[in-house]
Amino acid sequence: MKRSHQIFTVAALSIVPTVAHYVTDAHNGPAHDIYQRFYYLPVILAGLWFGARGGLITAILIAIAYFPHAVHGWHGPYSGFYRFMEVVMYLVVGSLTGWLSDRLRLANEAESRARAEAERAFANLKTKTDELFALEEQLRRTDRLAALGQLTAGLAHEIRNPLASIKTSVEILRTNTEPRQRDPDEPDFAGIILEETARLDQILTEFLQFARAEQTRPSDEPHCASVFVAARKVLELTEGDLNSKGITVLVEAEQLDLPVALCESHLRQVFLNLLLNSAEAMPRGGEFNIRADAKRDGFLFVHVEDSGVGVPPALTGKIFDPFFSTKEQGTGLGLSIVERILDSHGGSIALATAANGALSRFVLKLPLA
Repeated sequence: MKRSHQIFTVAALSIVPTVAHYVTDAHNGPAHDIYQRFYYLPVILAGLWFGARGGLITAILIAIAYFPHAVHGWHGPYSGFYRFMEVVMYLVVGSLTGWLSDRLRLANEAESRARAEAERAFANLKTKTDELFALEEQLRRTDRLAALGQLTAGLAHEIRNPLASIKTSVEILRTNTEPRQRDPDEPDFAGIILEETARLDQILTEFLQFARAEQTRPSDEPHCASVFVAARKVLELTEGDLNSKGITVLVEAEQLDLPVALCESHLRQVFLNLLLNSAEAMPRGGEFNIRADAKRDGFLFVHVEDSGVGVPPALTGKIFDPFFSTKEQGTGLGLSIVERILDSHGGSIALATAANGALSRFVLKLPLA
């Protein structure tokens, strides 16, 4: 009930018995006794609704309104004292009811504050617990990646040496075997071996990039670079291939030309891997967009998205895992390398929903220099 309605109700319940007192014969004792009892209703309601002050003020106003009738109808040996005590009871009931109402209201407010504080504490505890679990999972993942990186580096080194020997031997054999000495109908087995050797060498290169993602910066390269400059250089290198595939690249220069705490070679590697990943997701062409979203808390947030079909929701938890790929010829290391580079510099990468509703937007969190 609104406060104005409460005030009107108390006033009406106070006025009705007062008017009844004055229009009823003063010698009609039973009727006046009933009217006196009606006064307790507005007094109690005022105490409940407006507290001790409201109950006491209402009782005083009723006493003032009742006083002329009490004086006018003063008769009998006990009527004066009886009516005086009735007025005192109005004051006592109004004050006591209001006091109890105030105590109840304060208790309810204290309970609400305690409940809100408990909910905030629970929410904070849940947040801290989630952060702790996430940190624990990240530590386990880091340990696995470190072990995997060491194993990968060793295997790649051991495989690359004989692979180089195979490549060199085939090139020598191919040189010594002139085309006129071969049957023109026979496949160029030497060429096939060289192509497959080059493909294996590229796979090993990606393995080594993953294993040494945070150690690939040249010693003389500054640990600070412009996002826009790095993205532009990657686009210059891949422009011809992207044009042939019908892929349009949009780079919003505003806020991108800010220095971040990554060397340029790492930034180029990040954008190159993301661009190649998007190009493979758009075989019929499309758009590739790089833009700065915000700058806060010492980080620059960059959105990299394409117009492809996006990542299936069921695979969102696996796309950054090493060697996970949905492509037949993929190594599954491109996004893993990106994540490892950013993690090693205090940044991060996350998958988000793009403008077309697909999971094809990556949000890069880059530490500002």
